[in-house]
Amino acid sequence: MKIACLGGGPAGLYFAISMKLRDAGHDVTVFERNRPDDTFGWGVVFSDETFDNITANDPVSAAAIRAHFAYWDDIAVHYRGERIVSSGHGFSGIGRKKLLMLLQERARQLGVGLRFQTEIASADELASDYDVVIAADGLNSKTRAQYAEYFKPVIDTRRNKFVWLGTKQKFDDAFSFIFEETPHGWIWAHAYQFDADTATFIVECSEATWQKFGFGTMSQQDNCTACERIFAKYLGGHLLMSNAAHLRGSAWLSFPRVLCEKWSHDNIVLMGDAAATAHFSIGSGTKLAMESAVSMASLTFPSHSATRPGSVQLPTESPVAA
Repeated sequence: MKIACLGGGPAGLYFAISMKLRDAGHDVTVFERNRPDDTFGWGVVFSDETFDNITANDPVSAAAIRAHFAYWDDIAVHYRGERIVSSGHGFSGIGRKKLLMLLQERARQLGVGLRFQTEIASADELASDYDVVIAADGLNSKTRAQYAEYFKPVIDTRRNKFVWLGTKQKFDDAFSFIFEETPHGWIWAHAYQFDADTATFIVECSEATWQKFGFGTMSQQDNCTACERIFAKYLGGHLLMSNAAHLRGSAWLSFPRVLCEKWSHDNIVLMGDAAATAHFSIGSGTKLAMESAVSMASLTFPSHSATRPGSVQLPTESPVAA
């Protein structure tokens, strides 16, 4: 089977890996517009259950990923001077860049073709030459937009504002939710460790609070400085860092909830954020992408078979429970 993965994030890479594991004869190519080491996030999170599924699918890549994990068992909520802890959850964090490097290495080992800095204008460019095109082209998926009449997406942009930051402060004992009451309203942070030295620090607030602070008119450095003052007692003198230099102006975003009625059209399949998004507060975006990749490979393409382009029978709904 000849397969193209449009997008070299966790969904596209792990689907490519999963297919080659099921049959080394599959011809799988990943097309990615960015360079191999380009990434704009900080850390990603896996639950114990998700990592058990990944380990069962490919113990080799799982062992490589596990070697770089930061692990915690608690969730801590900081609210009006209290720290409330809930235990027994079992989560792991890893840097997004490190995860992508490990998945790229595993894909190469298995014979997946990786074509970086390759811009594909439309899935149509690939659909006639490949049996299956996996459109893992991200939150702002061109494929989803092009075939909107078939996928029938519903995109609900939420009102809160948020910004992805990082810090050298340690949050290695718990996934921390920090709520601070300010003269301009409530503002809160989601903080978790993803390697020995660095933690993700996502700051969120209502649009009204965001406007009162003037975050939208600040430079990225001024945004970091303002958030450092707000959360100073939790940062232990450490700075907040942005890696969103690729964005013009403010790095603040509004979260778009994406749901699609259908996930496939002809021989084109949506995967990852192109198909559905999960709110960052539950840390499940990468989990859903990789588990969807495993499920699609296991249920739809269990073994190699000779087919002509467009003849594969694809599931139209999500291959994993929402």
